[in-house]
Amino acid sequence: MSADVFGGDGFFFLLYLVSFVVVIWAVADIARQPQWKMSTGRKVAWILPCVLGWLLFGVVGAVVAAIYLGAVRPRLNS
Repeated sequence: MSADVFGGDGFFFLLYLVSFVVVIWAVADIARQPQWKMSTGRKVAWILPCVLGWLLFGVVGAVVAAIYLGAVRPRLNS
């Protein structure tokens, strides 16, 4: 049995694990934003693509989450 994490299916497992962590981080951050910073409809509009994108396509949800964390979150916190 090989202990190589990045060989074969190990790489994809690690990729999905990292993408899952990014999605959970983004969803938690979106959910805790106060109402005056982000409306409920806008929260849903960000959470749904993150979660559904990860459930259906894996990395797509992480890309949406990364866009939120990299572009939207800094503007909300400034």
